[in-house]
Amino acid sequence: MMRKVSVCAGVAAAMVAFSAAAEESRSVGGQAASTEQTAEPTPAGEGQGAVAAPAMEQGPSAPPLVDAAVGGAVSTAPAAEPATVAQAKAEAPASAEAPEVHIPFSLTLVPGLSTAGLHTGNVVNTVSIGLVATHAKRVEGVAMAIGGNWVEDRLSGAQLSVGANISRGAVTGAQLTVGGNVAGGDVLGLQSSVGVNVVRGAMEGAQLTVGANAVTGPVNGAQLSVGANIATGAVLGAQIGVGANVAAGPVRGLQAAVGLNVAPEMSGLQMSSGVSYARHLKGGQLSIINVGGEVDGAQVGLVNIAGKVDGAQVGLVNVAGHTEGEAVGLLSFVGNGQAHLQVWSSDISLTNVGVKLGGRHIYTLLAAGFTPPLDGERRHWTLGAGIGGHIPLGRFYVDMDVMGSTLHERRLYDETEHILGQFRVLAGWQVARRFAVFGGISANTLVTWDDSDRWEELGIGPEWREVSDGGRTVFRMWPGIQAGIQL
Repeated sequence: MMRKVSVCAGVAAAMVAFSAAAEESRSVGGQAASTEQTAEPTPAGEGQGAVAAPAMEQGPSAPPLVDAAVGGAVSTAPAAEPATVAQAKAEAPASAEAPEVHIPFSLTLVPGLSTAGLHTGNVVNTVSIGLVATHAKRVEGVAMAIGGNWVEDRLSGAQLSVGANISRGAVTGAQLTVGGNVAGGDVLGLQSSVGVNVVRGAMEGAQLTVGANAVTGPVNGAQLSVGANIATGAVLGAQIGVGANVAAGPVRGLQAAVGLNVAPEMSGLQMSSGVSYARHLKGGQLSIINVGGEVDGAQVGLVNIAGKVDGAQVGLVNVAGHTEGEAVGLLSFVGNGQAHLQVWSSDISLTNVGVKLGGRHIYTLLAAGFTPPLDGERRHWTLGAGIGGHIPLGRFYVDMDVMGSTLHERRLYDETEHILGQFRVLAGWQVARRFAVFGGISANTLVTWDDSDRWEELGIGPEWREVSDGGRTVFRMWPGIQAGIQL
């Protein structure tokens, strides 16, 4: 009992001593401040040997007995931190990103109301099933919903919905929906929809849709749609659509559309029942209308247009600024090809006028002939077309062609039962740049049917005759001659 009383008395005495020491420190501090205010400045040079000790702020220290009683808590306690530092430390955890939470299976009614909790921005799901929509930071498996699926970071697996699938990051797997699929990053896999597929990055795989496919980067695979396929980067693979295929970068592969194909550079094949365009083509174009800048290959269509061709143009109308190949068509307009007007006389018609158009070696000839009633011969007209080959030999040349013509008695466009076929071999001499003379021979065959007029007065020299169908069809063959000028 006496020991306890002694300890209590000692603690009380220590507390009194601690208070007295604190009061003494404040008194000494006040005297020091008043002394500094009343002290006169020291003249220069005096007291140079004295060095002022740095002022150090010291708090009152606990007496030894109190320190021992509380286990050293008073003397070892750190000084209080400033308010701004404490506030920054308090706010730091709040501003840091919440750690990811892996929830293998999640059922969602609407985003925010699910078995994963109210906040799903940091949730990683393996299987996520939603009635209206699902939401997660990442999906590493499958997400299914009637309305839509939303992934904040990336998708590794599949999204299946009726409404829309959205991934703000990359997609490795498949997005399948009736509405639309959107990927904010690269896609490695499949996008399939009825509405629209959008990739804001590179696409490696396939896009299938009824509406439209759009990729803002390169495509390595296939885009197939009923509407349109659009790629702002290069395409290595195929774009196949009913509407249009458009690529802003080089295409190596196939573009096939009912409507329109567009590519700045094409290495492969463009096919369309409408229009195909390529500024640089290395391959082929097979469309109703083909348009190209520099063509290294072939254009086959009703209308073919190109700036420079190293290959062939085959169509009804061919247009080229310069060609190192050939143009085959009814009308071929080639800058370094053939475009001539011919006037000649033959054993068939006294006067013939023709237009000769083509490339460097192949040409077409459109001609009309007329013979007035002379020396008892009847007046008659001929209207025909042909295709031939041109062999340049310096200032000389050789033409060989095949022509087919109709024979009319009264008017040029009357119905007729007479067809004239000719094989001609002609030699020409280029007298001047736009003037040449030519002449040659021909093998003529006249076919008459329905027991009509046989035109016995046509032809010179020997002839060969064949009668068939009970005399109703007659074949006559004989040699002929040609001579004229070319402008």
